[in-house]
Amino acid sequence: MSVETEKRNKVIGCILCGGKSRRMGGSDKALLDLNGTALLEHVASRLHGQVAQSVLSVNEPSDLHKSLGLPMLSDELEGHLGPLAGVHSSLSWVRQNTPDASDVVTVAVDTPFFPTDLVETLAASRKTNAGAPIICSSGGRDHFAFGLWPVALADPLKEYLLKGGRSIKGFFENHPPVIVEFKLQNAVDPFFNINTPEDVPVALEHLAQLQVQ
Repeated sequence: MSVETEKRNKVIGCILCGGKSRRMGGSDKALLDLNGTALLEHVASRLHGQVAQSVLSVNEPSDLHKSLGLPMLSDELEGHLGPLAGVHSSLSWVRQNTPDASDVVTVAVDTPFFPTDLVETLAASRKTNAGAPIICSSGGRDHFAFGLWPVALADPLKEYLLKGGRSIKGFFENHPPVIVEFKLQNAVDPFFNINTPEDVPVALEHLAQLQVQ
């Protein structure tokens, strides 16, 4: 086994598919067509090869979710507690099913242009930052849905949620993250996310721009 393969085998990818997509009219953003391919498929393809295994954090899976053949994880904690509940479920699943893995990398289903070296870059920071969440940033803005989470944080995260904590930023008060800055790719913010119908044509322009690099 190569060194790179061994490193990759220590990281499990989790696509966060939750959210009501209210700004998209209540439709599931994962199913949104982007140049003939569903948004979820764009994201899954971009994550493929960066990790040993991918899972989906989704409470109401569609046929498309099921068609990918990936483990689908519903929140372990009841009450629709937000994206942190999805992070917690993925950490808990990894601890039970892939005990050799050290971290979970989370990506958002509405952000199809994240770096193809995302995991490699975050894992490089793990060498000198054992135990801390490692979070992505671009253009001076932090992106909390994109991060490398140590499996050891499963229990502290559960405790935080059970005590009423909801925000990722709030969790970071007791578990300070390491922030890793990513540069633009062909003038495209790699963490541009699709929140509204107006974002779709912008995303298509970004897709065309990245395809000519």
